[in-house]
Amino acid sequence: MGKTRRNWAVGTLLAASAVALAGCVPADGLAGSAVSVTTDQLATNALEQDDVEVQWLSCSASTGQALASVDCVGRTVGQRKISVRGEVTQQLDNACVRGHLTATVGTRRMFDVHGLGNCGKRSPTTS
Repeated sequence: MGKTRRNWAVGTLLAASAVALAGCVPADGLAGSAVSVTTDQLATNALEQDDVEVQWLSCSASTGQALASVDCVGRTVGQRKISVRGEVTQQLDNACVRGHLTATVGTRRMFDVHGLGNCGKRSPTTS
């Protein structure tokens, strides 16, 4: 009976470890939540560098085969609508996202870029 309990305990630990690891590393290499948070922060910084007073910005990302579709909505302090949309193909050290992203504030296009943040000499992030 002691051997059965030990095998059960080892099996339980292995199963729990597998579940924990599966939750940390997405199959496609991009974690939707990490991409959305990083894009949110980097887009806010980019807009503020262009003298846009961001009141709030909220991003969501849905991951697919090797890319994440990003959709952000927000408002400026003056209540103009902010929209950031596009696809992210790579997230680097939580300091850069690569892909194609477009931001508009009201009806004015603020940026149309293939990378946001510090993308120089960074390695891909694994969650």
